[in-house]
Amino acid sequence: VSQSRYGGTYTENSVTYQLSNRKPDRGYTEESVFDMIPFESQAGYETRRLRSRRPKRRFTLNYTNLNGYYMNAVRNFYRARYGNFEAFFLNLEYLNQSGLVSVRFDGPLQITNVLDGSTTERYSQIYNVSFTLQEVFT
Repeated sequence: VSQSRYGGTYTENSVTYQLSNRKPDRGYTEESVFDMIPFESQAGYETRRLRSRRPKRRFTLNYTNLNGYYMNAVRNFYRARYGNFEAFFLNLEYLNQSGLVSVRFDGPLQITNVLDGSTTERYSQIYNVSFTLQEVFT
């Protein structure tokens, strides 16, 4: 597990854009799932056993109206983790909760270009970004 934390940064023209300043403006979704091992016998009986008593949480974060600099901060952080390969820490204070959890990206990074500015500057480009984080146990 990498010792890095969520909070992508992007620097251009000596200006740093950090996502720790930008909360998900459409809120977030949290799902809890208990991981179990099902077993069904040939007679049709079914038993289940929990792998852990702790549920795994899945967070879906949605950002709207991000300029190109913030979008690059998210994209660079996603690429630095090799998509869903490497885990990192998510400080739940970012989502107005308490604690620190180890998560990884789950699925693709979805970037939608909403507004194409009149210039080629990244600041005039507007994007919607969404992704899912899956809690992992180390």
